[in-house]
Amino acid sequence: RKDISLAQREYKKKKSQKKAQRLKQQEDERELDKHKWEQFNAKIFSKTNKGKVKKSIFASPDTPIGRVGVGTCGVSGKPMTRFFHGEKYNKKS
Repeated sequence: RKDISLAQREYKKKKSQKKAQRLKQQEDERELDKHKWEQFNAKIFSKTNKGKVKKSIFASPDTPIGRVGVGTCGVSGKPMTRFFHGEKYNKKS
């Protein structure tokens, strides 16, 4: 019994080490691809858009009263989305 449990323990230890090594390798590959993309994007942006401010239209607002997803301020050729405050429901009408 002790030999079997010891063998299983060793097997699981080796298996977990292999899994950890594989996950680390995958993470390194992802980081390398990410770094390549960032370099490419920076290079393209610097060549084509000098002086422009790089700002996403999907960025969340900084103010506490800002609404996410309400209009893009005419960037796409459409007007800003209308926002109406909902009326309170009165049961006594």
